[in-house]
Amino acid sequence: MAALPPVLASRRATRVRLPDSTPVVLRCQDGSRVAGSLQVVSVAGGMLRLPRPLDPNTRASLMFVSDGGSVLGKAEMLSPLSRTQQAFRFVALDRINRRNLQLGIQSHLNQTSDEDRWIAKYRSATVHGAPSRRGALKIVLGSVAFGMLVLIGAACFFHFELLK
Repeated sequence: MAALPPVLASRRATRVRLPDSTPVVLRCQDGSRVAGSLQVVSVAGGMLRLPRPLDPNTRASLMFVSDGGSVLGKAEMLSPLSRTQQAFRFVALDRINRRNLQLGIQSHLNQTSDEDRWIAKYRSATVHGAPSRRGALKIVLGSVAFGMLVLIGAACFFHFELLK
C-alpha cells in the first residue's frame, strides 16, 4: 500500500458524519479483531465507536464498506475521546481504496435528506418573511366587510326601487 501524501495545514480534508451505523472491523497486528462502527470519515481519518478504545499509536487494518465500495487501509489509533469514541488516521491507503473512500464521501455530500430540505425551506421562509396569521386575518376581515357593504348597497338600491 502506498503511504498517504502529507496533508497541507491550510487545507483540511472534507469530513462526513455518517447518518447510519457503518460497521467497521479492525484487525490488529497481534491478530485480534475489534468490531465497531464508523461515525465520521475523511480521506485523512475519522472517528470510530468501539466497545472499548485501543491504545493510542496502535496500528491496525481497518475495513468497512462505503457507498463507493469497500475500503481497506492501515490506520493508526489516536487518543480516545471517550470510553467508546476513538479517532484514527489513515497511514496507508492504496489508490483503489482511496478512490472508493472519496466516492463514498462525495456520495454523502451529494445526498440531501428530507431533514436538510425541511431546514432549507424553513430558513428560506424566515428570510423572505412567510405570511403571518395576522396578515391572513386582515384579508379575511376585509373581505367580509366588503361583502357586507355590497349587500347593504344592494338592499338600499332595491328598497328605493320599490318605493318609486
